[in-house]
Amino acid sequence: MALDRAVDDLDRLFRHLVFTLAEQRPAQLTTPFQVSELYQEIIPYRACRAALRFDTNEDYEMAVLRLLAGGRGYALLEPPEARDALAVEADALSPFPGAFRDYAAARVSLSAAAVRAVLEGRASYAPAAAPRQQAIPDLEAPRMPLPSDRGSPSAGLPYLLDSSGDGPPDCPHCGRTLPGHRAVVFCPFCGATVSAARCPKCDTELERGWMFCITCRHPVSPTSPAHPS
Repeated sequence: MALDRAVDDLDRLFRHLVFTLAEQRPAQLTTPFQVSELYQEIIPYRACRAALRFDTNEDYEMAVLRLLAGGRGYALLEPPEARDALAVEADALSPFPGAFRDYAAARVSLSAAAVRAVLEGRASYAPAAAPRQQAIPDLEAPRMPLPSDRGSPSAGLPYLLDSSGDGPPDCPHCGRTLPGHRAVVFCPFCGATVSAARCPKCDTELERGWMFCITCRHPVSPTSPAHPS
């Protein structure tokens, strides 16, 4: 990362991506991963907007578009036609920031030299005895089960999203504002699941596809996929 120019959204996004992978998925610093993993799981808008000071989801998407288009050589997208299409979009007079979502199955690799520069830079400026810090702040809105969902193994899904903070919660996948004080299972804008299923007996959070609770072995209905087909 050059020191003779101002750091912009692309630099901050790439640095945050490297730090996040180093903390949570170090193997993917040197191996390809899908574009969908980048914006849905590794650094979704909801998780990094505060850390990177993104004012809008469009700012975030534009930084991701520039990264995947090969901006500053930080990343390499395969296949080449996907990379070329996003490069054209990023250079357009009025680019569509979310164009990369059309290439969700494409694979992206990070530049080894750029990754090394980011990690060496953090090591150089880190205090000698600094405690380990969490790479991504926990910004997930708390989820509260509806009273009527308790006590029935078939009632796992809808959960009321608690919007008692600064306003209605945002979808963790697309960043759009969800309906406040409603039982929201799927985002009305992108269709992704935004609620968590819990055991009706002990309230342990369940993962999709489980047939039994891992805490109390209570039988539960398998939850639905994360995204509709």
